[in-house]
Amino acid sequence: MYTFAHAYHMYQRKVVSDNEWTGWLRRMRTCFEQGKIREYWESDLELDKWFDPAFEDFIDKEVVQKTSPKQKM
Repeated sequence: MYTFAHAYHMYQRKVVSDNEWTGWLRRMRTCFEQGKIREYWESDLELDKWFDPAFEDFIDKEVVQKTSPKQKM
């Protein structure tokens, strides 16, 4: 998550190009769809102590809401 937060802030500062950002966004969404990271994000980890509100809002609105968790078979 720290790497994703760093990439997000670099995009905000226009250090990361739109093309690079598209790749980062795709990786984030894939991790939330196929990995355990969604479970960690939605758990009681008190994320407000770890990440700033702008990044939390971004993850909630642009990643979590636009992905669905992998279905267990």
